[in-house]
This record gives sequence, structure tokens and C-alpha cells, in this order.
Amino acid sequence: MKIIIDTSILVDIDRKNQKTIDIMKSLTKDHDVIISVITVSEILTGSYLRKDQDIAVKKAKLVMGQMFWVDVDPKIAEKASEINAYLIINGKIIEFQDVLIAATALILNCDFILTFNKEHFERIPALINRIYNPLELKEKMSEK
Repeated sequence: MKIIIDTSILVDIDRKNQKTIDIMKSLTKDHDVIISVITVSEILTGSYLRKDQDIAVKKAKLVMGQMFWVDVDPKIAEKASEINAYLIINGKIIEFQDVLIAATALILNCDFILTFNKEHFERIPALINRIYNPLELKEKMSEK
């Protein structure tokens, strides 16, 4: 299975939430776990803003290095434009970083999006029934 990870999950790992860490360890062993380079940029920005930036950047790269990094290519950019236009027209605007992550999930046909920011991703009809937080996804996968 392909699972794309939103930035909020990596923030939770950085905050040392052991439940999220354990679930992520399990997922990276058995599934294709993907992050957008947009997520990489968001996480590294936060790491560079810390007083202990050298350590924070190394730790962030170590965690993210266990996942497949996906660049924003022309197909993802076009899908992001389509999603963003839909959201603007319908008054459901979200941060553009989330639009790019959603577009990546759709272009790569990811089975799940793992996030603590479900409300934003649920505004995109094509993603309904693919959006989970770590505990929800763990429960769903144990049903199979």
C-alpha cells in the first residue's frame, strides 16, 4: 500500500508521541510511505528555526530518510491547480502546501493520507475515505 504522510505527523514524531512513532515504524516496514518535498521543506524550516538547529536538522533528515521523497512535477502542479481552483470557487480554501500534498496523493494514487489535519483534506472530494490519523489507520489496517 502507498501511504502519504502529512507534515503534522512528522511534527508529532518530533514531539516524541510514542503512539505515532510506533505506528510509523510499523508502516515504514510494510508499506510504501511517501512524503512530498513540500513536507520536507516545512519540516526543515521548523528545524532551522530552532536554537539547536544542527541537531534538529540531522534528526529530521534521519526520520524523513525512512520515507520516499516525491518531487512536485508538472502532473502534480497541474492537479494542485485544479484542486486549488475548486477550493477557491467553493470557499473552502486551505494552505497551498496541503493542496500540493493532496495533489501528490492523487497523482500517485495513494491508498491513504495520514494526517492530524483531516478537516483540510476532507474538503477535497477525491480524497474522501482515504484520510486517517495514525490511530484510525492502525485500526483500519488491523481489520483486514
